[in-house]
Amino acid sequence: MADQKVPISVPRVRNGEQKMKERKSIAKWGFGMAPISSRMQRCYDVAVQTTLDLFGGNIELQKVPLDDISELKGMFNRCLRQDQWDWFSVFTEFGEPAHRHMRGIVHNLQILRRSIITGDQKSIESAKQQLIDNNLLLYLHNYQEDINSSSSSDDAGWVYILSTREQPNILKIGMTRRSISQRVKEINSATGVLIPFSARHVFRVKHATDAEREIFALLNQYRLRSDREFFEIPFNKAVTLINEYLAKTQMRQRQRGTIVWFDLKRKYGFISTEKNKDIFVHSSQVTRSDLSVLKSGTVVEFDLGRNTRGLCALRVKVIKGTT
Repeated sequence: MADQKVPISVPRVRNGEQKMKERKSIAKWGFGMAPISSRMQRCYDVAVQTTLDLFGGNIELQKVPLDDISELKGMFNRCLRQDQWDWFSVFTEFGEPAHRHMRGIVHNLQILRRSIITGDQKSIESAKQQLIDNNLLLYLHNYQEDINSSSSSDDAGWVYILSTREQPNILKIGMTRRSISQRVKEINSATGVLIPFSARHVFRVKHATDAEREIFALLNQYRLRSDREFFEIPFNKAVTLINEYLAKTQMRQRQRGTIVWFDLKRKYGFISTEKNKDIFVHSSQVTRSDLSVLKSGTVVEFDLGRNTRGLCALRVKVIKGTT
């Protein structure tokens, strides 16, 4: 029996044309930060408006386009999974929703769609309330409005985590007081940047300068060079450490306003800020110790929400020593 020849695999040498194609494949935009295409923008706009019409009672349940509910679910899903070229652009349009809210929104949009198909009115109302509790209406209104990301505090801003897809655990961490998109565009415009960075996580903070300095100290063992903002650390670990720091120091940025009036018997009142004069606040969003000192002129911190009647304050906290 003749000896069998074993084929030898020879590495394929790339020709000039193949090399050129690979070079051209380097994206202009960081992953997730590509502009939303005009086709997808039309789909997104319709999905957002349909959902607002549903909550506003402007459309009958039997006539709700279920594909629009699915499209909206997909919008929040891409923000959670961070797996599409425009995910951060969509995330920004929504006003940078909290991850816990997005998870609840995706889950309850699925329940809402299924309940509309089966005609289960009780499940429909339950899902709608859960969506309101997860701040869906605020995010949908953010999407339709021109979001102004400025803050009342001079040093308030954002801490960001950036990376490239090619080196996901080499993180560029820093702070900015402007929009994240503007800052990333500025970084990617630098001469030495070949593969663009993309945003992977952002944190609103009260004092951006202090937060950056303290986070750098916290992550010092992972820093690649003392004169550069690069850290070699798994992304999820960095997010966990920064979230723990923000919770411990209460550095996370919140809304600040003044109580216009509050009625303990009626259990509600209104808060005024520079941008909004009539933010509803219910006693259920205020701790018992703070309820006793709520009066006209009291300065409070809170998270902004929205229900079917309009803007509302969530997790209200009195700023001690102020009246």
